[in-house]
Amino acid sequence: MTMAVGFLCRDGVVIGADRQVTGANYTFPECKLISFSWANGHGILAYSGGRDTFMNFASELGSRVPDSLTMQKSDVKKLLKDCLTASLQKKETFLTIFGFWIEGKSPSLIMSNTERRIVDVADCEVIGYGDSPLTRSLLGRFRDVPHSITVHQARIYAVNFISQAKKYDGQYVGDGIDVYSVDHSGDTGERCVRVLDAGQTGTWETQIQLMNYWMDVLFSHTTNKDDPVSMQQFMERVKQFREWAGGGSEH
Repeated sequence: MTMAVGFLCRDGVVIGADRQVTGANYTFPECKLISFSWANGHGILAYSGGRDTFMNFASELGSRVPDSLTMQKSDVKKLLKDCLTASLQKKETFLTIFGFWIEGKSPSLIMSNTERRIVDVADCEVIGYGDSPLTRSLLGRFRDVPHSITVHQARIYAVNFISQAKKYDGQYVGDGIDVYSVDHSGDTGERCVRVLDAGQTGTWETQIQLMNYWMDVLFSHTTNKDDPVSMQQFMERVKQFREWAGGGSEH
């Protein structure tokens, strides 16, 4: 079972997914995200469902989106619906989360759970593993904090969400993590798709797990009235993490 998470940011859109493809008697690693562009926009998409269905879906998408095509948001939703209708078997479960940015418009994030139900996502959503207690907890904690996150923050959140699912439910979510974004990170500040692949996110997982550990240490100290709290070591760890996290998307 895939875990794919999408974030709508003030400066773009981010989608991340694990790489574990699971069949009846096998598993193997494969990127579950695709990116593409058209005349006035860029898009990124992740799926949860049968790999063969995804291959058919991706072929449909590629054949319907030439570089010269101009689309608006309503056209993108219709495109997604048409590709799903052409690819899905009757009553098949297949989910997608689709982020895109059209020239002159705000970035957008949409998701589908059938070919007929395609909805906007306001902030953050998970597909595939989305109804698990762990995912509901992660989403709830994210949404409880009033913030409008950046693409860079969302990349870190995406790795955090998926790495925790890997840790606690590795039967369903596993292997490497890929994170794609649409933002203004081109060489001259132009809009483009940026790829953070599984070869890079392993070090991100290590840094995030270490910071989560120190947050738990702080909670343990502050809930023990007989333990004098020394903030010096904790703040040093926070400083190190901030230096890493603020070091740019490539770290």
